[in-house]
Amino acid sequence: DVCSSDLPVRCDKLEILQPKVVLPMQKLLAVFLLAATVAFSQPKQKASIAGITEYEFPNGLRVLLYPDASSPKITVNITYLVGSRHEGYGESGMAHLLEHMLFKGSVNLKPGEFSRKIAALGGRENAFTNKDYTGYYQQIPAARLQEVMRLEADRFANNHWPDEEFWREIEVVKEERRMRTDDAPRMRLYEQLSAVQFVASPYRRPIIGWMSDLEAMKPQDARDFYRRWYRPANAAVVIVGDVDVDKVLAWAQDIYGAIQPGELPARKPRAEPEQNGTRRLQLKAPADQAYLAMSWKVPGFKGFDDTPAL
Repeated sequence: DVCSSDLPVRCDKLEILQPKVVLPMQKLLAVFLLAATVAFSQPKQKASIAGITEYEFPNGLRVLLYPDASSPKITVNITYLVGSRHEGYGESGMAHLLEHMLFKGSVNLKPGEFSRKIAALGGRENAFTNKDYTGYYQQIPAARLQEVMRLEADRFANNHWPDEEFWREIEVVKEERRMRTDDAPRMRLYEQLSAVQFVASPYRRPIIGWMSDLEAMKPQDARDFYRRWYRPANAAVVIVGDVDVDKVLAWAQDIYGAIQPGELPARKPRAEPEQNGTRRLQLKAPADQAYLAMSWKVPGFKGFDDTPAL
């Protein structure tokens, strides 16, 4: 029963009411309350710069729209502000693993059905994980936008899969690590470089995760991570292409605005201690030639105050 679970889904219940006489004052009050409810649920426009319009919904979700009629196609991107730096100790690689698991089904879709439906609509899709965020995108014909929005919102709110899918996918991720990192001397060097350069900062952990953490992961770990971070207030939807802004905004309100907000975990600061000298690392691995990598810490970019956060 989806409604009895703790997944962030909207469960509407139908109530059958007996007809009754409504006095004029009661009618006026009812209209006032209805208007107040509708106004509260309306998205608020935050910015409109360089043709990009940004809205914020009552549940915290941000939607950015950029109409461009030069091509009859649309790109839909949803970004969650959770990446490898939000993982706790012992769960490195979880953000990337969860990216994989969002393709493994929902309450309404079987494993792999999301991708099959996108392909049947004439689109293509993929996803990516960074240290700061996780993104999912689709490139589709303009006429299929509403259907794709519903598919994306469904796996956002209702991600669901059996344990067997987790155990299969964790082996895929472990093999990905072996192929891209363990068997690639240059990538091993960069991984070690980050681990040496940062001491307390979560940027020291690899996005793919340490193998020991991957081997210790359980299905419930991924479900808990999903429920903590995949919340509307932690997400932004960007839609670019041949769109009618008013129509798409109405769809977004109906589709994304119905997702329950939920609470996000507190983001505790993890300040990096001051570095008081050069750090060096030497890595020995089979290779045709020597390789040198150097890196410096620089101040972080906080973004502009007067532009949409793309």
